[in-house]
Amino acid sequence: MPHTDPSAVEADVRTWFDQYVSTFIGLAAAGRTDPAPLLDYFSVPITMTTDAVHVVLASVDTLAAALTNELQMLRDADYGGSAALDPQVRVLNERSALIEVTWARNDSGGREFQRVRVLYLAARTVAGWQTTASAILSP
Repeated sequence: MPHTDPSAVEADVRTWFDQYVSTFIGLAAAGRTDPAPLLDYFSVPITMTTDAVHVVLASVDTLAAALTNELQMLRDADYGGSAALDPQVRVLNERSALIEVTWARNDSGGREFQRVRVLYLAARTVAGWQTTASAILSP
C-alpha cells in the first residue's frame, strides 16, 4: 500500500474547502438562489444532521432543492457576508478528512445574525473532494 503524506492531503482538502467557502459566500452575497455552482462540492447521497432533524438527500434534485432553500433563507435574511472562522482539518486517511468550521453570518449592515459550528466529512471521490455528510455541532 503506497504511503500518502498527510500534510499534502490536508493542503489539498483546505484548498478545496476554501473554494467551496468562496463559492458559497459569493452566491449568497449576490442574492443568488441557483445552487448549480455548489452541486459539485457534495456527493449524493449526503446526510445532514442539525439539532432538529437528520436527513438523507438521496438525489441531485433533493440536494439542489435544499441548497436553493438555504440560499433563499440567506437572501431573505438580508445576507451581506459570512466568514468561515477557524477551519480545522483532520486527515483520516488519504481519501477522507473531517473539517470543522464556524460560520459567522452577517446581514448587509455588518451585524452578525448567526454563528454555527459545522462538521463536514469530506471524501476523495472520482469527481474530486466532496462533502458526504455534515452536522451542526452543539453550542
